[in-house]
Amino acid sequence: MAVSLAGCEGLSTSSTYESAQNAYDQGQYRIANAHLNDVLAKGGVEDRVRKLQLDLMLKYGDGNRAVAALGQLSKNALSEQERRLALAHALLLQGSAQRVIKLYDPILLDDHSEQDLRMLLWALVQLNDEPMFEKRLDYALGRYPDSAHINALAANRLYDLKKPSEAGAYAVTAIINGKDNLEARLVAGRKAIFDGNLETAIEHYKKAHTINPLMPLPLANVAGLQLDLGQVDAAADTLKIAVDNHSEYPFLQWQLARYRVAIGNFQGAREAKDRAVRAFGNNAEFILLTAQIEAGLGNKALALDNYRRFVREAGELPQVMAKIAELEG
Repeated sequence: MAVSLAGCEGLSTSSTYESAQNAYDQGQYRIANAHLNDVLAKGGVEDRVRKLQLDLMLKYGDGNRAVAALGQLSKNALSEQERRLALAHALLLQGSAQRVIKLYDPILLDDHSEQDLRMLLWALVQLNDEPMFEKRLDYALGRYPDSAHINALAANRLYDLKKPSEAGAYAVTAIINGKDNLEARLVAGRKAIFDGNLETAIEHYKKAHTINPLMPLPLANVAGLQLDLGQVDAAADTLKIAVDNHSEYPFLQWQLARYRVAIGNFQGAREAKDRAVRAFGNNAEFILLTAQIEAGLGNKALALDNYRRFVREAGELPQVMAKIAELEG
């Protein structure tokens, strides 16, 4: 469907490929997409248009539409390696890691580029194949020790495995070599959280947002950290920007629920919580948030059920046990 640009200040109503590409080059991805949709609606289907569509869909994280755009490019529009990398990236966004492994099976490992190895490692993470991930990671770091992408992948995997002390060195290498790299900024934020430097983490996530404003995670993290620090007004400003653009993102709805609890809007908090429950319903911190919301709404039985569930999942915390005693009394 074409997007009208008549209401967008500073934009021409006559979109061209050049206007779309210029917006993309400036990181204005939504504007680029609006221009591009207009060009496509007017029949602009040459390779450069489809290539830009492919790049944009990868930025949007839309693997299905990226695959579709890739399929509409002529045979000679991309090199063999460019096509392979684009397909691997799109398949990973679809969650089709096994297809990525098969894509790389015929290629000798020594013929893998840095980005090929990045895609392969990403696929192994999705498949939770820890032995092969470690084997391929050692190989990749041997060839590309300063790669921001590969070091970020290594750090994130180690953080996932609850090994923050081992992860930290990889995170440092990633950010040293990739200050404008999205993955390096995200893992640097993660390291800062483990180090207890929440303000530093916020700055890393804000930078990640400027690198790719289409990704909802950085702003959701900023809002969550601001709430952790008691910066409720700042969190409100962050959430307004984030929700306007990423209202369906479950982790963002979780942070919105936390914010509404902080300002005493328990009914609104429940509505936001309900939009995130499918993704996080078994998370102990989310269960605790649910208990706080129900307690705020005066639903003693539901609150007790969730506080007790939290204790079963995460153990006894003094403040939680005190709340249970209060509600039972």
